[in-house]
Amino acid sequence: MSKKPSLFSELNRRNVFRVALTYAVVAWLLVEIAGVVLPMLGAPEWLITTLVVLLAIGFALSMFISWSFEMTPEGLKRTEELSPDQVLPYWSRRKFATFIIGTAVIAFGLSAYQLLMPKQPATYSRNEPGSVLVQPTPGVTSETMSDRQSTERILRDLHAQTSAAVAAKDLDKLLSFYSEDAVVFPPNAPAARTKDAIRNLWKALLASVDSISSKTTKVEVAKSGEMAYVTGTYELTLKNSTGNPVQDHGKNLVIWEKQPDGHWKCRADMWNTDLPVSEPAPAEKK
Repeated sequence: MSKKPSLFSELNRRNVFRVALTYAVVAWLLVEIAGVVLPMLGAPEWLITTLVVLLAIGFALSMFISWSFEMTPEGLKRTEELSPDQVLPYWSRRKFATFIIGTAVIAFGLSAYQLLMPKQPATYSRNEPGSVLVQPTPGVTSETMSDRQSTERILRDLHAQTSAAVAAKDLDKLLSFYSEDAVVFPPNAPAARTKDAIRNLWKALLASVDSISSKTTKVEVAKSGEMAYVTGTYELTLKNSTGNPVQDHGKNLVIWEKQPDGHWKCRADMWNTDLPVSEPAPAEKK
């Protein structure tokens, strides 16, 4: 009775080890190529993750095929149908080693390239809903980009707090966001250039406002990091001179300035309506 071959010898006879090594090296090369090429094309990072998952599935499939089938001059046949002594055309050990070493060297070179080459930090523009990937400005470090993003978040939060104070008709809270030298430019009225003038302006406005909502559309921080502007839109309902509710919507522009103590204060505030100017009533004929 012939001795049953061991699992190791059977795996070696069916070339499972060769297929596994070849697949692993080629898969490594494909991942490294994707890691270099896809970022240049602006492709999302999940594509590389998807490629790795597909390659892992392909590895299991290739092991199954290698165990179950053999490529012969007559085509693909099941391993059980072949004689153990049958000679199949394979690459020589020298050719196989050359292929494996050459592929591994290329993959290693691409891996070293990704590790050694400096990467430019990318950031996401917060100017519009649905952020888009943009390249950093030359000369701007990653620390600067991080600081600007942090400042944008602070200013968006301050803008939201200001709108909430208006909606709650909290006059003192609202005035606390203005700097000592702030200027307010309301529509159809003179500019308010003093604390008392700003207080009187908002006191009259809050008394007439029934409801208000606003939305930030853009935050732009100066290169110095000491000043920024925020634009947005608003919708409100207020009472006119006769006490009737009037709907209004428009846009606003707020200039924020960083104070010596590190806090941000509103330096200038301006808003105006999007509604068209009503035509004056025709003069009566005498």
